[in-house]
Amino acid sequence: MQQQNIDYQALKIVQPTQASMGTILIEELNQATELVNFEGMLSHSSHLARFAKNNPNSHLLLQDFKAMAEAGPLANLVAIESAAQLHHQDATKLLINCLTHDYASVRRQATWRLANRHPVASALTPLLHQLSFGGIDTMHAHHTLEKWSDSHPELIAQCVINALLSQEDPLIRARLVDLLGVLSGGSIIASLCTIAADNTESVPVRLAAISALGCRAGTFNGLLNQLAKQDNEIGAYATLAVHDQQVQQHTPSTHPNGGLRVCQLVLAQVDKRLSNGGCGDTGGVASLLVSLGDALARQPAVSQVLTIGLGSIEDAIKNLSLSDATSQPFRIITAGSSLRPMNSANAWEHLPQLKRSIKRCLGHFGGVDLIHLRMLDAGTFAASDVANELGIPVCFSFAPDPQNTVQALQAGQQLSQQAFLDADAQSNLWFRARMLEKMGRTSSHVALFPQPKCALLLQDIRKDLSPQTQKSVTIAEGIDIKLISEARLNYLPIEQITGHSVISELAKKICATRRHLPLLLSVGRFHPIKGMARIVAAWAADPSLHNTCNLVLVGGNLSNPSLIETSVIQAIDAAVPINDPLRAGLIMLGGRPRADTAQLMVAAMMGQPGYWANGGIYVDGAPKEEFGLALIEALATGLVVVAPSTGGPSTFVDHGDTGILVDPDHDLGHSIKQGFGLVSLEGRILRARSMVEQHYAIDTMADKLTSLYLTVKDQT
Repeated sequence: MQQQNIDYQALKIVQPTQASMGTILIEELNQATELVNFEGMLSHSSHLARFAKNNPNSHLLLQDFKAMAEAGPLANLVAIESAAQLHHQDATKLLINCLTHDYASVRRQATWRLANRHPVASALTPLLHQLSFGGIDTMHAHHTLEKWSDSHPELIAQCVINALLSQEDPLIRARLVDLLGVLSGGSIIASLCTIAADNTESVPVRLAAISALGCRAGTFNGLLNQLAKQDNEIGAYATLAVHDQQVQQHTPSTHPNGGLRVCQLVLAQVDKRLSNGGCGDTGGVASLLVSLGDALARQPAVSQVLTIGLGSIEDAIKNLSLSDATSQPFRIITAGSSLRPMNSANAWEHLPQLKRSIKRCLGHFGGVDLIHLRMLDAGTFAASDVANELGIPVCFSFAPDPQNTVQALQAGQQLSQQAFLDADAQSNLWFRARMLEKMGRTSSHVALFPQPKCALLLQDIRKDLSPQTQKSVTIAEGIDIKLISEARLNYLPIEQITGHSVISELAKKICATRRHLPLLLSVGRFHPIKGMARIVAAWAADPSLHNTCNLVLVGGNLSNPSLIETSVIQAIDAAVPINDPLRAGLIMLGGRPRADTAQLMVAAMMGQPGYWANGGIYVDGAPKEEFGLALIEALATGLVVVAPSTGGPSTFVDHGDTGILVDPDHDLGHSIKQGFGLVSLEGRILRARSMVEQHYAIDTMADKLTSLYLTVKDQT
């Protein structure tokens, strides 16, 4: 066979030109957008933005971005990121035009990206209009206008003052004063003092001014001290403002024994007695921090664990007089007021107050070595800014929450662009995905959730950074197994129970004709994302379920529900009306202490002769869970669990053995029946308990976190 002579010099690998590379990147992004491939959109948009930033032919790219912006709202959303990288007047015009777009997602994206450009007079009116909306819209506009004030303080200050002169709505005025409170200049202080002292001004507006004055230096101490004498919200906020001024004059203390001082924070009520689980925003993470704080404090290398959570302004004031000598002190951050309450949906607009509150807690406590943040919410956003300002290292629990949310929405079928935009407007998916990337890049320490995609995603977003700049460890959340063990050991028949007990209370609520049935139990907040109404609907729709088990829901403040809890209760009532005979099998116990939920889990498994049968199971109706602490507790109890397949549960639920994993689009009722079929599986209980004890005990979690935290000293 004759050998062919190949002229390798004649073969040339054709490198794409700048123009063709741009075309390729734009086409890839367009394809991902057309398919609503969220992770693809995020990745391709980042690549295109970097390309645009370094491309000399910006005018050619701009035409493509304009075409994308005209192709539809989702294409517009992704085009804005790249257009913002072009230092071109027409690119600025494109962003400004998007400030009045019909879709909130597009408006927010354009607003955020304008922060890195020079102020433009024509953008001020729409930005101030967006600031009036509340929630995350206010935060985006506040962010950009505050950034613009760095270079043009008088322009922005005058715009805000002019807006106050023409605006009468007290909530909008309060949002404007929040912005005024972070701007610089002597005239600003005079305006804040005038507003704070004005008895004819609405309370939320005065509170915004008083809060801002607490972080200012000036000769207005007499005003704050005078206001602090009032026995109302004005007096309470003035008291905190006076304290804030005092804290600024103190040097942070150091702990004498040299052990680690760790701070952990969550934007929810931290119930240190674990007595209000499932009420309001007191969910699994808030309860976890209490148990974790105790476990960390038992570590020899840890001196103190400062736990910061939400509370009332009265609680925040009382907290200031508490001793720091304990191993696990608690501090309260507060924001909002009776006329302008803060909740999980609008917390973003309260960032100025949240930041001041966090500084107050840290300043009063003294120096900490590290702050651990967990959620992609306003609390983490505020705390990370404060930590950066104070030079405190951040440990972040890294979980792909936005990506998992979209995966749950897709539910086995292609997600429409409209459905994605609706979800993004509600849950801020794009913004939180970019926030996740930023936290992953800037946090000195990362605690990875034990999900396969976590390490890969973190590696991808940090691929251009030195590995020496960050420590990361995969660490599972943990539970207090002792609580479950005690509930199991102390479980008694009704006749032997003395005093008040959640078991006795449940027994009274079981309909006499249904006392032979096992329990279907679910524990969690009454929030739409937890899927309580979904569970009720699935149970009620299937006679082979509602005729064979009683459904017990633990969660929610039933006597004084929040607006969010009310919406869930209404959805439950719609699925099973109050006068429906099926209601006899539905028991709602409201939010309960953790000790009570442990007893209820044991009760579901073991039964209570004469009241309910043994062999109950646990169900989580959420479309996705980042982890699922209540599921771990149920497994530790020995219950079969029915859990979402999206997120963390797939890492600890053995499908078909210890539980059933349910895809978001699958029939939940059918999966519950499959779960009941596993109850008698030989060896299942032992396998579930052993798995939890080996991998998900709170002390195991604390030990791994301490090892991660200790690397702080290696970097100093």
